[in-house]
Amino acid sequence: MKLLKKVLFSLLSILLIIAIALFGYLQYSKPKYEGEETLKNIDKEITVYFDEYGVPHIYAENQQDAMTALGYVHAQDRLWQMELMRRIAPGRLSEIFGNPVLKTDKFFAGIGIDESSQKAAANLDKNSQTYILANAYLDGINQYIENGKTPVELRLLGIQQEKFTLKDVYNIFGFMSFSFAMAQKTDPLLTDIRDRFGMDYLNDFGINGELGTAQLKSFKGNYKEYTVMAKAVAGLLEASPVPAFIGSNSWVIGGAKTKNGNVILANDPHIMYSQPGTWYEAHIVCPDYEMYGYYIAGTPFPLLGHNHNYAYGLTMFENDDVDFFAEENNPNNEKQYKTIDGFKNYTYKQKTVKVKDSIDVKVNIKTSQHGPIVSGLLDGLDKNKSVAMSWIYTQQKNQILNAVYELSHAKNLESFHKNIELIKAPGLNIMYGDAKGNIAWITSGKLYKVDKSVNTNFILNGANGIDDRKEWLPFAKNPKAINPNWNYVYSANNQPEAIDGYLYPGYYLPKDRASRINGLLNQKSNWTKQDVSKMINDNTSATTQTVVVNMTKPLNTSRFSENEKKALDVLKTGKRRMNYRISRQQSTINGFTFT
Repeated sequence: MKLLKKVLFSLLSILLIIAIALFGYLQYSKPKYEGEETLKNIDKEITVYFDEYGVPHIYAENQQDAMTALGYVHAQDRLWQMELMRRIAPGRLSEIFGNPVLKTDKFFAGIGIDESSQKAAANLDKNSQTYILANAYLDGINQYIENGKTPVELRLLGIQQEKFTLKDVYNIFGFMSFSFAMAQKTDPLLTDIRDRFGMDYLNDFGINGELGTAQLKSFKGNYKEYTVMAKAVAGLLEASPVPAFIGSNSWVIGGAKTKNGNVILANDPHIMYSQPGTWYEAHIVCPDYEMYGYYIAGTPFPLLGHNHNYAYGLTMFENDDVDFFAEENNPNNEKQYKTIDGFKNYTYKQKTVKVKDSIDVKVNIKTSQHGPIVSGLLDGLDKNKSVAMSWIYTQQKNQILNAVYELSHAKNLESFHKNIELIKAPGLNIMYGDAKGNIAWITSGKLYKVDKSVNTNFILNGANGIDDRKEWLPFAKNPKAINPNWNYVYSANNQPEAIDGYLYPGYYLPKDRASRINGLLNQKSNWTKQDVSKMINDNTSATTQTVVVNMTKPLNTSRFSENEKKALDVLKTGKRRMNYRISRQQSTINGFTFT
């Protein structure tokens, strides 16, 4: 009995010591929200207040100092998230996680984001404010890496920290841009359905079936492989450490429809819940600049923001900026593919993916005129078949960092509008409202027209010289509404109206959310902030009533039991709810000083 007591006492003592040690480590490693830190490369003292949500409010004498402080506090709170984010696009997750993420690395290493980022970083004007402020932000991150507390995740995985660079920033934007796109998940799947069951089966999918019906029916692929491709790409995104964007709502109400005559902007990019969250909030105040912004981990300028002069937000445009082309290989030379001008040679290169606790893996990347052959980068596909991915993001000049800088430093609506043209991909609905009463909805993205015989919802023919023919459109043709006479703008990933009689190809969501937003905005002319707050949480369906009426019209209720009649009555009169809403946050304040 005495021995048992001694054993139990010893076990309890060990558990207590472990608990105390764990508590002490957690206290040591938690972010520092009060006190004083010394930073290099700053001109004057910077003060940072943290509110009750941990949001930093940074007060500095100049923007460069403020950005250094932002990088430091952002790294203090999100360094592990930053580390994950910068590793996805270049295919470097296997270095820390090993073989389980190798297929993700092989795919992303092969699609060209890292090369696009390297080129963009090298070409960025070193005298521009974009370059100067972005590097100040990176300096803050790197000073935290050098002097701050290493996150427990990095310690457990034994990661040797590297300095953050401009290429990392571009890679983070590149991965986010890829996650916005829909074609890589839907084109192979729709091609599978078409080839199994015929084009008529897709009539209810919202696809413009009359486009090129004859040509589409004549071009067949291997539907089993396309199914595998769709599942593989979707699986990579679902397994990503970054939560997916799943649709968004936004609207801006002009002063003529608000009670106090001022513009009201509501914006919510719907993102799946995660810990930590996708957005990082920060408020910067300088003599010549102020912005309360929402940042992606590892990026220096906000994607959403507001100050005393203007506010802006975004939703996904859902235009089609990714196409897949089935290449026709030369039967006498596997290193060549057919084009309208004859056979051309594939280009080849090899990359090395480092794998933790295992040997390095060589990734062979084959490329056609349309882009990398993704069928060689995804597991489960026939490597002898060639399906190329053509993506506007990697093919057009990459100016996304300049764009987000300019949007967060706009002087007026005109400069804001002009700089949206810098974003070739991803396609975004960018919402704007200002203190002068201007409101706007402007889309980003490099848009194009294709031949009438082509439907870009499917795997396209890489050899006929028709499917890949694009007429690039000027930015002036991008859908937009600036200060419309109905005094509001909105977006819910719905398809915009035709421009010059042409509907831009895309993967737009049904109009039910957009119809509900439009219906609510149209019927009132005295909107208040409180009204908008209630509307943000509205989830009433605008289409369910019509569906119920059509569904119940053929029913013969004369033989219904009492319970059946009650059930039908509930169906007809019940509230129509959809699973969407918009959230908002508020803040108050604490203290921290940099010298």
